[in-house]
Amino acid sequence: MARMVRKQIVIEPEQERALEAHAKALGVSQSALIREAIDALLKDAEEQAQRKAAWEAIEDLWRRADREGWGSGGRTWTREELHERGRTD
Repeated sequence: MARMVRKQIVIEPEQERALEAHAKALGVSQSALIREAIDALLKDAEEQAQRKAAWEAIEDLWRRADREGWGSGGRTWTREELHERGRTD
């Protein structure tokens, strides 16, 4: 096991009771449970960062497609203009 670093934290009384009960139910130490929670938090933050980067890449691609007219098939009219032409009022 890697070298451990001692940390002192302050938690709410309700958190202490829940931590103690949960650790006991799982048969692990409170420290182990806290380490698992930290690992889960860091993994979630990394996944969120990856999702954000992926979404930003998609948005950049949409903006480029809009600028360059991808998918227009050479049409110069818009859907809204087409609907306006079809009205008879």
